[in-house]
Amino acid sequence: MARLLIGIVAGYLVWTLISFPLGEVVPVMIGERHADPQTGLVSNWYIFVVQWPLTLMASVVAGLVTGLFAGRAVRTQAVQGLAMVLIAIGLFSMVLTFVAKNEGDTQSATLGEAAGLAIVEGEILGEVARSEAAGETPEVALETAVIQPIWNLLSLPLVAGLGVILGGGLLSGGPAGREHAKLRSESSDSSD
Repeated sequence: MARLLIGIVAGYLVWTLISFPLGEVVPVMIGERHADPQTGLVSNWYIFVVQWPLTLMASVVAGLVTGLFAGRAVRTQAVQGLAMVLIAIGLFSMVLTFVAKNEGDTQSATLGEAAGLAIVEGEILGEVARSEAAGETPEVALETAVIQPIWNLLSLPLVAGLGVILGGGLLSGGPAGREHAKLRSESSDSSD
């Protein structure tokens, strides 16, 4: 049981140490291709070419680390546990994003009405300008104003879970390695 928990925690720490720094640095490096400045919606190019591959890579490494720390006896349970943890955290984060967006929309509408500004739905440049006026750098202002598509918020945790399963499966040789091990154990049982 201890190796199971150690494997899950180690894998999660590795995933965090890879994902979060890259998630902060890469959008700034990419610049305008990260999100549409008019709508604030993250571009499909960024999602499919940058975000999903980075998430998949970090998850495969985390699955490998989880499997190594957990050991052979509880490897499958540890890898599945980490995949469920990442999926649960991703879905919880999606809920928090929706709550924050609803509260933020109400707050920005109230501030805009008080200042006499006309609020245009989807106007991201106004939010960026307000953030810059509050003292934020242009990069931070744009990063806080970008909007993830709903389908990406739902699918990204699944990509992370798939990566963990793939990474943990690499230690066993994947499905073919498990079949080979099963056939080998059956042949040794029949020769006894």
